[in-house]
Amino acid sequence: MKRVKYIILFIFIFICIGCSYKYGSSIRNIRHSGFNLSKSEFVCDVIATEDEIKDPVKFYVGNYLITESGNIYETNLSKVYSNDMNCKKPDFDVSIKAIFDLSILKGTDNKYYYVGGTNNVAAFSEVSTNDEDYVLYDLLLKEDDVLKASTINAKDGTYYVLKEDGNIYQYTIIKENEVYKLINSFLLYDSSDYDSKILDFNYNGSSTTTFVKTEKSYYRMQVTNSEECYKYADVACKYEMLKDEKLTEEKDRIMAYSGSTLITNYGRVFNVNN
Repeated sequence: MKRVKYIILFIFIFICIGCSYKYGSSIRNIRHSGFNLSKSEFVCDVIATEDEIKDPVKFYVGNYLITESGNIYETNLSKVYSNDMNCKKPDFDVSIKAIFDLSILKGTDNKYYYVGGTNNVAAFSEVSTNDEDYVLYDLLLKEDDVLKASTINAKDGTYYVLKEDGNIYQYTIIKENEVYKLINSFLLYDSSDYDSKILDFNYNGSSTTTFVKTEKSYYRMQVTNSEECYKYADVACKYEMLKDEKLTEEKDRIMAYSGSTLITNYGRVFNVNN
């Protein structure tokens, strides 16, 4: 019996070493871009395997993956679900068209749904027009070409909105006398300033978790004076949105990316090193 256990253990170690050798270059590239390799592995065969991307991930927000086909999956990076995978499709059959923060989904039926449950509403239940913020959601998501909206500064009413044209727009929405009003909108990030159409973004100020993903590349907020700012206490770090060459090289192997967490199609999880 012990001999069988040793054989199984040997096979497991051999497979792990083989996987590390096979994807060693990829792992190094991602680590050189400022990520730490997690001990956990990620299995979600309904989305991707080592050999095939079955349902490409469009957005990775919080603990949810939203795919190009409009499916949404819950994820757990530390445990598998009862399906023996780290992802699970919730009991929700509406195809997703757009998302606002980690709060609201817009379905292809043009209705709005809550992402997570609270004390008052169930997860994936429909947003009623009685919700005091319904008008805000509608102002951000009602246009057919909107894909993703994010709160930048709720106090001054600043929101970023990604549209199908591959550009990101800034909206200013204020609340006067309990009524939301869109008072301004303009083009913020023009895809012509990048190498191709913008597909996704995350904004977190001067932080390495701020990124723009295009059809061809990844751009990330990066420190341009690292030698000085990391050495001297009185030198502030300067940030600039630059193309991440190493991450871009691994573009076809990146299954999901949120800015802080990265998952590859060969099942490895990386966390950004701040």
